[in-house]
Amino acid sequence: MLTLREISHRYGDRRALDAVSAEMPAGHIVALVGRNGSGKTTLLRAIAALVSPASGSIEWRGIEPRALRPSMRARQIAYVAQHPSLAIDLTVREMVALGASQRQPAEGTRAVDGALAQIALESRAARSFHELSAGERQLCVVARALAQHEAGGLLVLDEPFSNLDPGETVRLAKVLRGVADRGGLVVVALHDLPLADQVADSVLLLEEGRVVGHGPPGDVLVPERLESVFKCPFLRGPQGLTLGR
Repeated sequence: MLTLREISHRYGDRRALDAVSAEMPAGHIVALVGRNGSGKTTLLRAIAALVSPASGSIEWRGIEPRALRPSMRARQIAYVAQHPSLAIDLTVREMVALGASQRQPAEGTRAVDGALAQIALESRAARSFHELSAGERQLCVVARALAQHEAGGLLVLDEPFSNLDPGETVRLAKVLRGVADRGGLVVVALHDLPLADQVADSVLLLEEGRVVGHGPPGDVLVPERLESVFKCPFLRGPQGLTLGR
């Protein structure tokens, strides 16, 4: 269980998060949705212990992530940023292996092999990360997080589906479902609301740093509420949620 209690944070005069509270059980995929600037990335970084909130508390399995030893936190919580970058030249395999640096050598090799296979990057393992397309880079850093992530841990991802083609999107959605089915918790920021409607077990809708909806997709992603937040029409029909005209 991930528990957020009254999380607030500011950047200077700008309020990023305003008393955000939620409970997110293991075994679920939780989608964070909202307009640009609504606080999704700040909340993800706070969950991953990369930002210290100005107030409130975060607990993962009853422990504050920042209280964990770095090596333990690395095995418990893996984070994928929205815009992956790399200052040095590494191959895809070397990049993914960074996620397994806390493991024993044999265990690390198995973790890297498994992550590359899950994301279908085995054929690109020897290529330079810098030679990859934007979508391939995104998949590579997801594979790095999978190599780092322990079964039953917390996987935090910021827009991991950006730049993916339809086949890659379906493959990654299945991978995230597998993480949840093995007892992990996946918290993922998404701009694609129909995708969130399809893949998430619950949705946390943010507006100007506040929670304005939390629950099953069918309860939160309702056209009237979404039109109020996003200022555009939505429809919900037999095929699920779609943009209106």
